[in-house]
Amino acid sequence: MPRRGHSTTIGKFAKLYQNRRASEVRVLGEMLRREQHKQPNQGPEARATREDVEAR
Repeated sequence: MPRRGHSTTIGKFAKLYQNRRASEVRVLGEMLRREQHKQPNQGPEARATREDVEAR
């Protein structure tokens, strides 16, 4: 038996926005991986952090 009242409409909107956020996170993750592949492969200890750069 389907649910009655406003919960179904709110649930539909919530699902829509959750799917959109998940899609955006997925796209940003793919972009980040592509950028990391473009850079030369360096170990985590060889990469300068913001604190290292500011300290110099």
